[in-house]
Amino acid sequence: MASRIALVTGCSSGIGLVAAQRLAQRAKEPLIVYATMRNMSKKGKLEAAAGNALNKTLFIRELDVTKEETIVETVSHILDTHGQIDVLVNNAGISGMNIAEVTSIATFKKMFDINFFGVVRMTQEVIPHMKRRRSGRIINISSLFGIMGVIFYDMYGSSKFALEGFSECLAMSLRHSNVWVSNIQPGPVETDILTNPDVSDVLSEQMDDLRVDEKTREMYRMIWKRETMLTVADGAQAASEIVDVVEEAVDAERPHLRYQTSEKLRKLAAERFKDPTGDDVTGDYFLKS
Repeated sequence: MASRIALVTGCSSGIGLVAAQRLAQRAKEPLIVYATMRNMSKKGKLEAAAGNALNKTLFIRELDVTKEETIVETVSHILDTHGQIDVLVNNAGISGMNIAEVTSIATFKKMFDINFFGVVRMTQEVIPHMKRRRSGRIINISSLFGIMGVIFYDMYGSSKFALEGFSECLAMSLRHSNVWVSNIQPGPVETDILTNPDVSDVLSEQMDDLRVDEKTREMYRMIWKRETMLTVADGAQAASEIVDVVEEAVDAERPHLRYQTSEKLRKLAAERFKDPTGDDVTGDYFLKS
């Protein structure tokens, strides 16, 4: 059986790095993986992790999900070289907390351009090929924040809500072509995504923005401190645990549309939809004096 070909975005660190390494190195049916990243100066960590797989079953290429020309170039190269793309893992993304009333529209757009439109661009580029072959897996790294709101994640959460809606609609039309769409929904993950300089420098300034009332600033500081210090010991998952679930979606005969990455998160997802009014989600925890 010929090796399947995978294209993974956002591989300079975290989930993307581990996913590329795992899929290229696994003992049972390793895939040929094209691991991509925007900034090639950060490829050293992945090269070291790849070991003997480098330039054999794991190839590193530059790709920026906000620049269509880099997407077209990479997809064309893979198809010219191998004639197929079997798995697309849309992992590239940024995160960050925000206070809605002082977050610029430009910052909102930057988040959406990567987290949502980046996925749309990548997916549009591979859909025609996968439909012609009547075979393919599109796996998006979403978030539990894409189905339930979390305080001060207005921007990140809304980008993931958009991704969830796009994926659900797309899954319905592509399944007839044997192309399966899956969203992986982690909660907190022990990566450096929250401190990505694309947004962290802007958002951290909001803690002391004088236009924000004192109660909001107090809550924001508390949540920011908790989120930035969260480790596996505190309940965050390791990137390798998320990749376990990615592999499940890669190998399943009939992949699910949504995969939560722990039993705790599955219970939260099930609980989320019990009350159609949404009152149980908003609550009044932070309204107490």
